[in-house]
Amino acid sequence: MSFTTDKKSFEGIITYKTEIRFKKENVQYREYFEQKFGDTLKVYYNENGDILKQYFNTGESGYDFNLYLTSNNHYYAKWKNLDTIYHYNVSEQTLDFINKTTGQSEKILGKECDYIQIEGFEPNGKQTVIQKYSYSGFPYIDPELFENFTDFYTNDLIEKAKSPFMKMELDLGDYVVTYTAINIEPKKLSENIFQLPIDIPKKEY
Repeated sequence: MSFTTDKKSFEGIITYKTEIRFKKENVQYREYFEQKFGDTLKVYYNENGDILKQYFNTGESGYDFNLYLTSNNHYYAKWKNLDTIYHYNVSEQTLDFINKTTGQSEKILGKECDYIQIEGFEPNGKQTVIQKYSYSGFPYIDPELFENFTDFYTNDLIEKAKSPFMKMELDLGDYVVTYTAINIEPKKLSENIFQLPIDIPKKEY
């Protein structure tokens, strides 16, 4: 007798607290980075694999939103001060692999977490990028939905975690941005949430 699990991928909203830490005093463009990410991130997931990231309390030149659409495998970014949405195909890896480690993380929202840390080198900006993805296995997200999201090793991370990050520490050289989950809300989301505004120009890069 065989059993098949027909698990649906998580649909709902995860809210994160956002923190930024500078590793040295004199960081070029520090004022920009200080206001780029805001203090709160809301991530909307639907069961098709689309992901909307909404940034709150960013500055005038900060992020407005990021959007990943599975239909064309493109990732879109909108800054508050720019009248264009920039996007690219995430099937290509922009980082050269350096190292991968795994281990035990911490307890977040009452659940013990493990972590995967991937270190890569970004040749255009000539900088090392380290992602530490802490996860608990809950809520479940289907790795097959992200198998073409190659950039930043996203498909590798989700293949292992099978769940969203409960904490993401993103080391971008001079500073570290940390997102820590503070609330998980499973709910059916309107398709409109994942639709791009039609009145804003879009430019692929």
